[in-house]
Amino acid sequence: MSTTTPSGIDAIREMLLPEVDQLLEFARHEEKRDQLQFFERIRNGIEAASEPDDLAGPFMELSTSAFLGFVFSAAVQLQLDRVLAYAQQVSFTLSADGDTPH
Repeated sequence: MSTTTPSGIDAIREMLLPEVDQLLEFARHEEKRDQLQFFERIRNGIEAASEPDDLAGPFMELSTSAFLGFVFSAAVQLQLDRVLAYAQQVSFTLSADGDTPH
């Protein structure tokens, strides 16, 4: 069982959503409609999460961005790397919280 509380999910959202919002802003500015739709789906999934397991879907989808044929600007790629690193850190922490010694 995870020790992450609903307030923990809120903290994750507070850290992650502004970073995803930056990706959305870049996509709007660069007029990349396909990227905008993709990042909106990610944001909606993170925003809707009510427990740690709910984050797996958006995090997995985010990790597929390299394989979807998007051509990212340097700014988007840098921001995406930041978001992916944070998502990886959260995923690692959540999986470690769920481990029980044998």
